Parts: sequence; C-alpha cells; structure tokens
Amino acid sequence: MKVKVEISFSFKRDLPPEITLELPEGADVRAALCALVRRFPQIEGRIFSPQGEIHRHINALVNGGNVSFKRGFDTVLHDGDHLTILPPVGGG
Repeated sequence: MKVKVEISFSFKRDLPPEITLELPEGADVRAALCALVRRFPQIEGRIFSPQGEIHRHINALVNGGNVSFKRGFDTVLHDGDHLTILPPVGGG
C-alpha cells in the first residue's frame, strides 16, 4: 500500500517535498516511521531515541486526525492515507 508523508519539522529541508512510502498491508504509524528512517537515516535521532523509542515530542496525524485519539503509533494505516508528522508545540 502507498502512504503519503508530510513532515513539518525544521529538518524538512533535508527531505524531498513529497514522500510516498510503500508499506505492507496492515502497517501502522510506527512501521511508517521506521520505514521513513530507513529511507532517510539522517532523521533517525529526531524521531527515535537511542533505545529505539519514538520521542515523546513527536506527534502524528492520519488524514488530519491526531493518532493520540486513536491507537497512538499503533494506529493502522490504509492505502492512500496521508500521514503528517508534527513538531513539538510550545506556548506561553
């Protein structure tokens, strides 16, 4: 299946403007992040800790819906989905 990925991080300049990942059926957001890092290893430390955990400040949307309101990074993706990886948000 194909999933389009948009990354809104400061390191976006290091990546192509449009990314399409080819993933197996039933892949989840975590698998998509792993596939993204395999393709672009220079972003690994920004997505994953040295222990392989997804950093707490990483947030993701699938088709505009926040995965934290679904199954988190275990949210299953489907062919044609749009995955957005968001930077940490701060305010004051």
